Amino acid sequence: MIHSGSRNLGYKVAEHYNNIAIALNEKWFSQVPKKWELAFLPLNSEEGQNYLREMNYCVDFARANRNLMMSNVRLSITNILPNTTFEDPIDIPHNYAAMENHFGKNVMMHRKGATRARLGEYGIIPGSQGTASYIVKGKGNLDSFCSCSHGAGRKMSCTKAEKTLDFDKEKELLDKKGIMHGMRNKNDLDEAPGAYKDIEVVMKNQKDLVDIIIKLKPLAVIKGRRRR
Repeated sequence: MIHSGSRNLGYKVAEHYNNIAIALNEKWFSQVPKKWELAFLPLNSEEGQNYLREMNYCVDFARANRNLMMSNVRLSITNILPNTTFEDPIDIPHNYAAMENHFGKNVMMHRKGATRARLGEYGIIPGSQGTASYIVKGKGNLDSFCSCSHGAGRKMSCTKAEKTLDFDKEKELLDKKGIMHGMRNKNDLDEAPGAYKDIEVVMKNQKDLVDIIIKLKPLAVIKGRRRR
């Protein structure tokens, strides 16, 4: 399982156009209160169309990152096991907007921390470094807008994890399970298992959204440092 986003580019694009939206909403005397942080850009506006194009560029860039990483992993495996074959990858974004039809209307669907789960569609729901992850198949639940969670989800921020989690305890948890990992000091606690919700509970709570196809148990984890 491989994960990479757009490496901060997506954040910069979103921030840029959100600032534009805030300024325009104030100019238009929008009835949406500024404190809600829901400033908008009309889809048919120049600003709205520019944002959609740049957002999709960021989605494509993130996919290109994953493809390059996957290619390198495959090369490493086939260097040792040359007869290894690979099935088609399951590749899904979890922070994007796209036009979809729900309840008889065409709407702009924004999934943040969620992935699409149409009927029969394969997906991935990762846990944490120390817990299981799942390959699933969507049930096409209309009430969830054909969506499911994109992972276990954080129960604390990166900063809080570094300040509150016990490094020795988190490292011991991974060591006892025989998982190869890169936790070396407290700076690595932002992605420690204790920073995440219980994936088993999360899966139980979305039985109406997906069927579990494969349960994956971690053997080794490689984490790049998060840029802040």
